Amino acid sequence: MIKSARSILMLCFAMCFSVSSQASDSQAIRAHLSQGEFSVAYEAAQSLQTAEGYGLAAESLLSEIILGRAKKNKKQSKRARKFAKAALELDPADQNARLQYAIAHGFITRETGDVSAWMKKLPQKTQKVVQAYRDDFPDDPRGDALMGAWNLAIARKTGDKDAQSWFGANIEQGRTLFMKARKSDPNDPVLGVSYAFALIALKDKDLADTEEAREILTEMIDLTPTDYLSEILLGYAREALARLDDRDAARDYVGLFLDGKVPA
Repeated sequence: MIKSARSILMLCFAMCFSVSSQASDSQAIRAHLSQGEFSVAYEAAQSLQTAEGYGLAAESLLSEIILGRAKKNKKQSKRARKFAKAALELDPADQNARLQYAIAHGFITRETGDVSAWMKKLPQKTQKVVQAYRDDFPDDPRGDALMGAWNLAIARKTGDKDAQSWFGANIEQGRTLFMKARKSDPNDPVLGVSYAFALIALKDKDLADTEEAREILTEMIDLTPTDYLSEILLGYAREALARLDDRDAARDYVGLFLDGKVPA
């Protein structure tokens, strides 16, 4: 009886120690992400073999793609989606895994050729994944931003008129969703810079006025970076703002970022 009680106590202690250790590991991984140590974060995250770990592994891979640091964007996006899916198989309610799954879908669609994406209906599939995230996490402004980005990215590729007739996307809807997201979190550099760049990237015939983008970027560059990602994005914002009097030059610059490359 005493041995049995001791065994139960030891098992409980081991379980508590394991949970505490995993929480500590997750905090360390998030610190690596915050400092821009994406490869270190990825290796540590995927080794946890937990839903949270797999979600963080996906986030590490996607952060590199956002900054144009991946060697092969499409391949890395698919790897990130695989990790996010593995996380959701362990915990379907894991919010970060759901978010990374949606972001990965969008990047895969972006990296697929226009004809192939059309044939595979990738834009529609991405829209469905993003909308599912918005439905389940309505208070997260990142869901609205992702859907806003979806609308503006399609309009950038096809023009506003064809975006509406082919996919039900349009610039006005994209702007409305981004503005809603920014109203919830006006000081998020990812939301602000992404929105401003998406506006600048549009064709003149679809959006000739750059004043909204200029206003957003002017606000953004006064922010204090909170992590490595925001520091880099705010640097991009300064460079884009400096080019904005020449719309073509600004469009070329932000286009590189939106296409998963380092702006130059």
